[in-house]
Amino acid sequence: MKALTQVFTACLFTLCAAFSPLLLAADRGEQKQVFGDYEVHYIGLNSSFLPPEAAEAYGITRSRALGYISVSILHNEEGSDVPAAVSGKVTGTIRNLLGQSRELEFQEIKETNAVYYITTFRFDDEDMYNVNLKATPEGQSRTFDVKFSQRFYEE
Repeated sequence: MKALTQVFTACLFTLCAAFSPLLLAADRGEQKQVFGDYEVHYIGLNSSFLPPEAAEAYGITRSRALGYISVSILHNEEGSDVPAAVSGKVTGTIRNLLGQSRELEFQEIKETNAVYYITTFRFDDEDMYNVNLKATPEGQSRTFDVKFSQRFYEE
């Protein structure tokens, strides 16, 4: 019985160690970069994770091998506790580790209190991609460079 308890404890410890980075990332709950009083939020995922209704509403194909990136630009206005979504221009490229690069074409989605810039792209299962974005808030001359790397999986 003691040996079984030790094996169980070792397995539990290994699982906790393996998933702790995921738990820390989930605890942050967001991917963003801050540029003074502006924030650029972004998320990359497999398009099959999108709810069918949302995908249909925005003309997005749900597919195991189709990636999805969503970007939003927020402005922290003086006297407000919550940053406000602003329109702007978002452009970008995606590059795999072999150096193969392609332009991303973003579509603007406006909702009541939100503005999103979305795009999709084909990917190879388990490949790592470097994403380079340029976000320019409307009425501003300053462009914010956002870079992140992410591995995409066919689900």
